[in-house]
Amino acid sequence: MSYGAGHVMDMINRLKQNRAQRPSNRPKFKENYREGIYSSKNKFKPQSLRPVSEKELAKIKNNIRERAKLQRKNEQIMFGILIVFVVTLIIGILVWVN
Repeated sequence: MSYGAGHVMDMINRLKQNRAQRPSNRPKFKENYREGIYSSKNKFKPQSLRPVSEKELAKIKNNIRERAKLQRKNEQIMFGILIVFVVTLIIGILVWVN
């Protein structure tokens, strides 16, 4: 009962090897060990934000909105130029073919 040419045994060995490479599934759900499995010594420290006054916050928001408007306007201009170029190219090809 060798199940033909060792295919099943090879499959079982591969499953064992893959299982051995994984970290243990048990400790990461038991208490708070999950953090320690993949973490390094350098812990992530969240950046502390300084308090901002209402005027300054409004100024920052306006600045972001202005930059977004400018970027949107630039994208629309580039899209318009692209459309004009494509239409000109199509008309040129149609004239050249006829």
